[in-house]
Amino acid sequence: MNAQTDQTAACDQEQQRKQLAELIYRAEHGDSKAMPELRAWLDGCPEFWKKYGDLGNRAQQSWLDLLAGEDLLLQEAVRRNLETLRAEIGAAEQSPLEKLLVDQIVACFLQVQYAEITYAKAKGPEATKAVRQELMNRQESASRRYLAAIKQLAFVRKLLKPALSPVQLALGGVSEDRIGPGQRVAGSGIRPAERTRIEKKGRIASCSTGDSVLN
Repeated sequence: MNAQTDQTAACDQEQQRKQLAELIYRAEHGDSKAMPELRAWLDGCPEFWKKYGDLGNRAQQSWLDLLAGEDLLLQEAVRRNLETLRAEIGAAEQSPLEKLLVDQIVACFLQVQYAEITYAKAKGPEATKAVRQELMNRQESASRRYLAAIKQLAFVRKLLKPALSPVQLALGGVSEDRIGPGQRVAGSGIRPAERTRIEKKGRIASCSTGDSVLN
């Protein structure tokens, strides 16, 4: 009985899969009549439409097609390098804006590499001075966009970093990487070295007071 039930469930799932595949095919080829039923299915499967409609991923694939062509091994190797790059510049818990900028950096990285390769391959009689100049302009333009995306991500992360409260400032809650040599701590009016000497004197005075109480 259980075997028959499992077989029936498997047949139903296969039938649903075929119907869904047909709906997707019709929608991809412009059949608007398939959309009402497909929309109802998409409402229950957000993971599908998020992946299917990921324009950043589609842009990345377009650049991979240009870079690697039909070389599937090269495409896979580059894709893995891109995921490593994404992980290195990303964060475990990043805001939606940071994620968008990371995707932009990865896309710009691909553009830069494509421009570099195209310029390097420009040889022969077809590579006239005008052609090479145009390729160089594209190369420089891609580099500017790439650097601008990196700077924008750094700027956003700086803005998103929580500000120190007056209490943290008063208690010396400022790491060395947030203040330069000789700079004053905002709101304290004293230099870091001066603050250290004051805190040391305070600890000595506290210890002296404790000794007098014990005596």
